[in-house]
Amino acid sequence: MKMRRLAAAAMAVAAMMALAFAADAQDTAADRGGRPAGNVPPADQPLIERLPEPTIAVEGGFGMLGYLGGTAAVGPTWNVRVTGTLSPRLAVEGNYIGSVNERTTAGRSLVMTSFDAGVRYNVLRAHEAIVQPFVVAGVGYVGWAGEGGDAFALSVPLTAGVERLVTRNIKLGARFNFRPAFLDDLSVRGAAEQTGGDSWAVIAHGGGAF
Repeated sequence: MKMRRLAAAAMAVAAMMALAFAADAQDTAADRGGRPAGNVPPADQPLIERLPEPTIAVEGGFGMLGYLGGTAAVGPTWNVRVTGTLSPRLAVEGNYIGSVNERTTAGRSLVMTSFDAGVRYNVLRAHEAIVQPFVVAGVGYVGWAGEGGDAFALSVPLTAGVERLVTRNIKLGARFNFRPAFLDDLSVRGAAEQTGGDSWAVIAHGGGAF
């Protein structure tokens, strides 16, 4: 079961990255050909202000995180992220995510710590809509401390979200994250069934762009 999930997640990551690089190559070719890459509003009445694309963004966020399979109750989560822009379509991200959740079987806390890196694809460019939708696929480490914790597991986070560059240096947004875990075992001693670390999270975030 775990191997099938791992293969499915790997195929999803590979497909997203292939589509992202193909779309970025098409955008680059269009730009070199002198054609506009998106909908260009009238010069005298711009619908969306076109702010300069930031090279680096540093953000923090808070939200809620829950586990699949009844591992633990929904609890608070927090996130610190650094994003580096490669092009108007592509970026790379580095994430730290933490959370505290109450175990449903033991009544104690389960503390998650996760670090991952991913490739981000912007579905639209920043000036093409009021908010910029994006998807991210990555890979990283996740560990849990507390009753039934597991110090090491592999995660393959998949993310969808939206954001907006409010000013030249301020960015706001929100994202939904699904984080399947592999090589994980969060079963409490004496439990009849094994429980794992697959989780989801909804996070609102903001920070500085430079």
